[in-house]
Amino acid sequence: MLAVPLLLAGCGSDGAQSGGSTTTAAPSSSAPSSAQPAPSGRELPFKDYLETIGVHGKPIAFADAEGLEVSVPVPAGWERAADPLFAGGMDFISEVGNTSSLPSVVLMAIQLDGEFDPKREIQHANVDALPPRTTDVTQSFDDYQGFPSALAEGHDGNTQRYSRIVIATVPSTSVRYLVQLTVATKADQPIPATPALKSIVDGFTVAVS
Repeated sequence: MLAVPLLLAGCGSDGAQSGGSTTTAAPSSSAPSSAQPAPSGRELPFKDYLETIGVHGKPIAFADAEGLEVSVPVPAGWERAADPLFAGGMDFISEVGNTSSLPSVVLMAIQLDGEFDPKREIQHANVDALPPRTTDVTQSFDDYQGFPSALAEGHDGNTQRYSRIVIATVPSTSVRYLVQLTVATKADQPIPATPALKSIVDGFTVAVS
């Protein structure tokens, strides 16, 4: 089973910025945040960064996230189940009967409390979205289905890693949710060439009502 995603806002993370060659989209033209940089000069993990600007997160079960609709296809022979070690906010999509740690798919939701500009702050989301030793990292900050989003992909040894983070605001309540989909698979079974994983990644949807 894949380890808990590094970005588990509200539950802590000590992840550092991903390594290796990195390609980034142009940063937002909005005014810079007043958050203080980490003493080491590296960016803070996203959870810690958000806390410096007064934003706090708590995991929330998808069924309890009012106004948020998140879905992923569950391929034939796979199942989706909540993690029994967490009160809510984290689901695993896995092959039935597969005792291997790979492939692994994790979907989680975090309710974010506090005022902030999602379009601007999403630029910090990939700092610890992948393990520190990940190489050949590519990332993008293009909107996803109309929402501010951060995408990061790379390789960790013989493992391919993928992270998609979306911040969605429910218009009727102004409540904001962070949704993250993470995938880990063997490097010789990449997502584009693995139909089940490709269907999950391509079919991941986020909507608000």
